[in-house]
Amino acid sequence: MCDTNAAPQPGNGHDPVAVRVYGLALLSGMLLIICGNTTPVEAAGFVSPFLVLFEQRR
Repeated sequence: MCDTNAAPQPGNGHDPVAVRVYGLALLSGMLLIICGNTTPVEAAGFVSPFLVLFEQRR
């Protein structure tokens, strides 16, 4: 799926950028549910494309 030939970097499993992005996605989904009068399915449908784009760019 990825056209680059980059090898995964070994690490301790804690990518600070990924933690930040997924944390912000979780927070924005919660805000959509609490303040935006949306269902959890609608909030997931809104947030998911951004996470997919993030994973494709890595």
